[in-house]
Amino acid sequence: KYKNYLFIKGNNRTGEKCNSCLDIDPYNFREVYLDHNGTTYLRHEVKKFLKEELINNEGFENPSSSTAQGKYLTDRIIKAKKQISSNLFAKPEEIIFTSSGSESNNLAIKGIAFSRLNKGGHIITSKTEHKSVLETMKYLETLGFEVTYLDVDNEGRVSPESVEKAINKNTFLVSIMAANNEIGTINPLTEIGYICKENRVPLMVDAVQAFGKISLNPEKMGISLLSFSGHKIYAPKGIGGLYIKKGLSLIPQLHGGGQEYGLRSGTENISSILALAKASELAHDELESENKRLTDLRNFFLKRLTQIEPELIINGSMEDRIANNLNIGFPKVDSGALLKNLNKLGITVSTSSACSSRRNKTSHVLKAIGTDTTNYGSIRFSLGLNTNQENLEYVLQQLFKIIPLLKEND
Repeated sequence: KYKNYLFIKGNNRTGEKCNSCLDIDPYNFREVYLDHNGTTYLRHEVKKFLKEELINNEGFENPSSSTAQGKYLTDRIIKAKKQISSNLFAKPEEIIFTSSGSESNNLAIKGIAFSRLNKGGHIITSKTEHKSVLETMKYLETLGFEVTYLDVDNEGRVSPESVEKAINKNTFLVSIMAANNEIGTINPLTEIGYICKENRVPLMVDAVQAFGKISLNPEKMGISLLSFSGHKIYAPKGIGGLYIKKGLSLIPQLHGGGQEYGLRSGTENISSILALAKASELAHDELESENKRLTDLRNFFLKRLTQIEPELIINGSMEDRIANNLNIGFPKVDSGALLKNLNKLGITVSTSSACSSRRNKTSHVLKAIGTDTTNYGSIRFSLGLNTNQENLEYVLQQLFKIIPLLKEND
């Protein structure tokens, strides 16, 4: 099946430096995408929907105009909010649209903090949050705010007890993600939300990796702010959203025409908003069945991986984990070399969050959970709609040959 395996020192076919590149000519070459936690493609139904939008030339008018066409588009935006709010068991007026999950996180955190610029205060978050949260926290520290970065356990969970212990009289916000983007661990949001509610402290939840993958009910879970993004659920890039509990006041970060209840100015991205609502509808309709399918595939893949490398480690929790995520540490294997060799064979995976992977730094998430990054190279395999057993078999075939060769030349 494999015509030639040759260890090479030097550059790979893309011209990038690679100290452990293998010249591999695989049997039955195919492209397999296993980086759905990084981003997703447009699913068929969403692509068809967008195509019809473009063909019909709908949505080119300005929703803010006082024309009948503007009113029509405003009604469509409201309909999209009704769809997404129903998926969150919320009210349509509690949903606003942004350009991304990162913007939503910035608006939520800064929107609360900027109302306290003259008196400062204390924020609680965790060490495993997405960079859009951590970098925002660092910025707020330069403005005089105090931030507590909570430790997580060795599977990546934030304990409700640690949140309760960290709250003090100056705490005005707790920001804890729903599911981790690298290791897939789901946090105990209901318990954390109860603590925040008891202490009258708003809970902000970065749900970018969880929206459409687990059931979320902000009201029931004690969540005051919740962010989500289109390109994680097979909708376009450049569209995101934020749930804001009714009665909660935010300082806007974009000023202008006062769109989105004055919280996010700028002419609305109509087609992407509607596509996000469509993707949300599909994801939540299929949530239970797709989670079962992905869990079965993930378990099959893990079982076979263990046969290839019995000494592998699993980063994150297998009990509290989004169904499509599997983060594996391979002993005595360089993760960068493994990623590049898999990529040459048509297989797309990730070593960390797509937002920080090009910086070539040790993952802050793996560091926080105590993973031995010196002796283990970690790869994130994230499955999706187009993942099937046949494709996973192809990946396993390549790993069966690649891993021993990389270990030989370590």
